Amino acid sequence: MTPHEPMVFSQAVEGLLRALGSRLDDTAKDHLAALGLNVRHRLEPAYPLAIWTQVMRYGSTLVAPTASPSEQMFELGRRFVEGYSETIVGRAMLTALKVLGPRRALERMSRNFRSGNNYTETKLEALGPTEFKLWFNQVKEPEFYRGMLSAGIDRSGAKIVEVHTLTHDATGATFSIKWT
Repeated sequence: MTPHEPMVFSQAVEGLLRALGSRLDDTAKDHLAALGLNVRHRLEPAYPLAIWTQVMRYGSTLVAPTASPSEQMFELGRRFVEGYSETIVGRAMLTALKVLGPRRALERMSRNFRSGNNYTETKLEALGPTEFKLWFNQVKEPEFYRGMLSAGIDRSGAKIVEVHTLTHDATGATFSIKWT
């Protein structure tokens, strides 16, 4: 690990594993081990972003095997929020989201994501009281983020949440977020 290598912390990995639930059978565990995540042993404190990305891609095929790749990632992102809420760090963060409400939760997005990794940066632009543009750096799978945002904003108390990917390139991704 280099000092500035993007790393995903064990609590985020644990949240993803919890999102997989019963789909995490022996075959899946073997496949994850081949990707660099041996779930039969204690989790490492952090994993490189490259391993996390491969694990996400494989995990998405487990949660929605008959869906398109983008639908698989969206579903995994939604389920990740539920799985993360079962971790100690995630439980505290998602409880705070309910207290903060959707707008303030978005304003704290960099801090929220930094509980799970060492690299996330965000920029938020308000377009109205319940309409925002949110940019993230280092987005490998925008549909995963779209699913996380949709579930997270919903859990913060928003109703009828709409999240759309506006742009995605090597520098990151921008999302449109609206709710009623």
